[in-house]
Amino acid sequence: MNKVSIGIIGCNEEEGVAALLDSLKHQTIFTDTHYETEIVVISNGSRDRMASVATEKLKPFTSSNTQVVELELADKCAAWNHYIHSVSVAADYYILLDADVVLIDPLGLVEMLEILKNNPQCRICGAKIVNEKGVLISNTVDGKCYAAPGEVLRNIAIPNGVVLDDAYILITTVTNWYETDFETGQQKGYVGQSENIIVSCGKTKGDKKIRYWIASRKRTVTSAYTQERVDCCMRHLFGGGEMAKKISMELFKSNPNWFLSFLKQESAYPDFQKPTLNCFLSIKAFLQYIAYCYGYLLVIQGIKNKEFGHLAWKLKGRFW
Repeated sequence: MNKVSIGIIGCNEEEGVAALLDSLKHQTIFTDTHYETEIVVISNGSRDRMASVATEKLKPFTSSNTQVVELELADKCAAWNHYIHSVSVAADYYILLDADVVLIDPLGLVEMLEILKNNPQCRICGAKIVNEKGVLISNTVDGKCYAAPGEVLRNIAIPNGVVLDDAYILITTVTNWYETDFETGQQKGYVGQSENIIVSCGKTKGDKKIRYWIASRKRTVTSAYTQERVDCCMRHLFGGGEMAKKISMELFKSNPNWFLSFLKQESAYPDFQKPTLNCFLSIKAFLQYIAYCYGYLLVIQGIKNKEFGHLAWKLKGRFW
């Protein structure tokens, strides 16, 4: 029997976590005798009833060990570290879910685990995901839903200062801790994806707020900036591969702010990869272009103010 830990991470997602846990009840993993499951919900920095809603919604899961954890800081990367390294069981497999998604295929979680089991070289498996319009949005692995072997994730710790947890996890696993390039890792079968659509997203109120969209844009551009620099550290300072794995885990335990200190010494700004703008642009596309430019200016200001990690979400002195 394989031990499976299902981690659900969210901030201010009382609506989303309720819908997710309602859909989670129908997953066949809970009746499959090949799996022993636990469910951990982490509410990081929430100001709503996410934790209490999750506690109530977890009551029907009598076949699983369940727990709800509240963290003060609204930092998903820190929440991911806390889940993997502090509160979860030493599972054979981990399944990570954002708290604002809905599972639409009852076989979905088992399908991802079977891909991992049948392909020993596969280190991470993503779910096919659709938005509220039914359009496929995921590109191999998205942080909204993925699975990975326990021995892989327990050798990863996200450095403080990294913005996107899923991008860091994906790149770390597929490049073998920055030893090779991403394309080579793909060719070796380090990453997989479900054949079927498993998850839908974009239906919560927060997804439709303009401030959320702008904060997401700022976060995305800042993430590219920090990921480029962590890539440099892992490859050139730590040597990549097993040495980078060992050093990064030792620093996580002894000096968790090592990468944040490195970022604060940097002064470079990201290049502006602007979208296409021409005279035939629609009004909607033009507004999106203006919003992108505004987001980029926020990134420049954020880097100047040393707003990395969870601070990459910051807008005008507050979080989204």
